[in-house]
Amino acid sequence: MSRGTDLFRKPMCLMSTTLFRLPNLHVDRLKISALSLAVVLLIGCSNSHDLELGEERISANETEDIANIIELLANELEHQYIEPKERVLRDTHPKSNGCVRGTFKGQTDLAKEFNYGVFKDAKEYPVWVRFSNSVEERTSDRDKDFRGFGLKLFNVAGERLLEPGDEQHTQDFLFLGHDAFFAKDAQQFFDFFDATFSGNRNWYLATHPLSLWNILQGAQNFGNQLDMNWFSVTPYRLGESNAEGFANTTVKYKLKSCNNTGRKFNEGSDGDEYLREVMEQQLKAGEGCFDFYVQKQLDPNKQLMEDARYAWKEKNSPFINVARITIPSQGLGSPEQQEFCENLSFNPWHGLEVHKPLGSVNRARRDVMKAISDFRLKNNGITRKEPTGLERF
Repeated sequence: MSRGTDLFRKPMCLMSTTLFRLPNLHVDRLKISALSLAVVLLIGCSNSHDLELGEERISANETEDIANIIELLANELEHQYIEPKERVLRDTHPKSNGCVRGTFKGQTDLAKEFNYGVFKDAKEYPVWVRFSNSVEERTSDRDKDFRGFGLKLFNVAGERLLEPGDEQHTQDFLFLGHDAFFAKDAQQFFDFFDATFSGNRNWYLATHPLSLWNILQGAQNFGNQLDMNWFSVTPYRLGESNAEGFANTTVKYKLKSCNNTGRKFNEGSDGDEYLREVMEQQLKAGEGCFDFYVQKQLDPNKQLMEDARYAWKEKNSPFINVARITIPSQGLGSPEQQEFCENLSFNPWHGLEVHKPLGSVNRARRDVMKAISDFRLKNNGITRKEPTGLERF
């Protein structure tokens, strides 16, 4: 059960109430039809006014919350895939909208504070990218949904994060097609899925208006995955820690298309698999590319560490271009390539200490993604094997 709604958790915040009439919308199997809600917008809020830059604050119940998430999702997968030979898919983002290879190259002449890890010295790395829909089942691309972008770099050297410890030469980055998350922290992540699986999602969203607002804003139809902006949503360390153990530099990430076609979603002609089809057509004729940006935490009371529901405003902290991802012309249809990508595991904790994930949602991801990946691969009879980035199909 939730320990309370997010309506009044921040009594020192300035609050304004606005009436919104929400359109018909399909979000994770939920129909919100002409629903009128008083959505409380929490403006300029923070959990505390004495935070330090790069400081994490871990709640007393977080370990329990994370264990509850793992148990909840594993139980749901066991009930969802009851046939012995039925393939177990990811708990979220199960539908791939294409998996492509490419390269990642850091920008030259970066400022010293950004010249760390995979951004350092303009090095180049091979990558695989997996595009996806986020809803728990494989659904039509025509349904409004969060979209996902999983990026895995290879041949990455340096001091690694100790957990999960199942890959030794990779660096993973995760992105969504919206700049804010539906859950504040591990507790709300559990509460949301607990409500969903018990048939109470409507009530949960009615009592967590900011979560609802972010879902409505993030669940969209996009014309072309290669045209989209992608956001990390959660913060990361970039570089070293100070004597107190706080990150010297904390950033969020953004990807912006550097070859935008301007294509829009076509309600009349786009089919159930249009996102893959559009990308396949573009990559037959040419390439796609994204510029990789970092956004620095400048004020810990405005750019929140432990609340993933709030985007960091660009007017307060501009984005800095640090790298480019290039996706060359290629095909997407090989069954062997699709099988390879199905067995990839993405976890932001696959990587270097200088890119350490921060905040409650990321700490939950560390353990939850590892546990669910192990469950999925084991039940599918797949032995975990670290990819190299050199795979060709």
